[in-house]
Formats: sequence, structure tokens, C-alpha cells
Amino acid sequence: MNQLRAVLAALLVIGLLITAGCGTGQENSQSEQQNNQITANGLADTKSKSSASGQQLKKVKLIIYFPNENGEKLLAADRTVNLAGTDKYSAAVNELLQGPKKGEGTNVIPKNTKLLNTGIDNAGIVTVNFNNAFVKNFTGGSTGELMLIGSIVDTLTNFQEVKAVRFYVEGKPLDALSGHMDLTAPVTRIKNIL
Repeated sequence: MNQLRAVLAALLVIGLLITAGCGTGQENSQSEQQNNQITANGLADTKSKSSASGQQLKKVKLIIYFPNENGEKLLAADRTVNLAGTDKYSAAVNELLQGPKKGEGTNVIPKNTKLLNTGIDNAGIVTVNFNNAFVKNFTGGSTGELMLIGSIVDTLTNFQEVKAVRFYVEGKPLDALSGHMDLTAPVTRIKNIL
């Protein structure tokens, strides 16, 4: 009887080990799909390379927006970025901070602005937290403010899961940049400047 119990216990353990190691395959394919769809407007680029340290480098394509020369609308610009050590929202904003390339519009980001961090909540609100230069060095009027806020918001709302953007400076909520736009609530996509 003890031998039968030992055999049954061994079979049970083996069965549990086999079951734990097996799956439907959907778990892996679903997570791979989610990882591959981390770009804006469905632009997925799943090229992965290993760095010298063995860390996987993920290249993704983004669409970011810069104001045109007249400050009347935003122009789309394509970028391919590595997500090594950063999230896709920070990567997109950091591309904006680098400024436009020739023919992509004009730079509206205040001088010496740095992105401190980003985050997203369950409602799809992305929080962007800049250093004080974002406010201190802003020199535009109402149009400049619209183009600056619009370029950030419209870039981030390209990501399907992002519904709006909330602005912070040095960890504190930003109520207004220069008094022309209300930033107390999250800002949704500004379609009329695209």
C-alpha cells in the first residue's frame, strides 16, 4: 500500500511539473504581440539586437510633432529609437526635446528643458514631469504655448492607450505655462492643429 502511495505521489508531482511547463502558447504570443505593438499609429518595428552587455535593444518607430515655420499647425516627423533603459513615452518626449531635423518644422521646446520622468495610469493618462526650465525658459505667447503643449500631447496620444497628458514641473502639477491654456486637467489630443 505504501508503495502504491509513493508511485501515485510521484506521478502527481511529474504531472504537475509537466503542466506547469506547458501552456497553450497564447501567453507567449500575446506578450510578443504586446511588445511588438509599442509604437504610435500602428508603426511596429520589432527589430531586436543584443548590446555588448547582452541586454536586448528594441528599436521602434514613432511619430512626433513639431510646429511648422509659421506656427499654424504641427508637422509629423518619423523617428526610430532604441528603448534600451527607457519607456516608449519617455523616448517619444526625448525625441521632441532633441528638436526637429531639417524640413521637419521648428523647435518650440524651451532651452535646457529636461524630461525627469513619465508614467501612465489605468485611465490612459500619461504624466510628463519636466525640470523648471520648461516654464522658466518659455518665451512664446498664446500660439507658442499651443504649439508646445500640442506637440507633446499629440505625440503621446499617438499611442493607442494614451487618452490625455498631465503636465508636471519638478514633481508638482503645472496649472498653466504662460496663462493661455488651462493645464489643471489632463489635456486631450488637439486635432485642430494637425
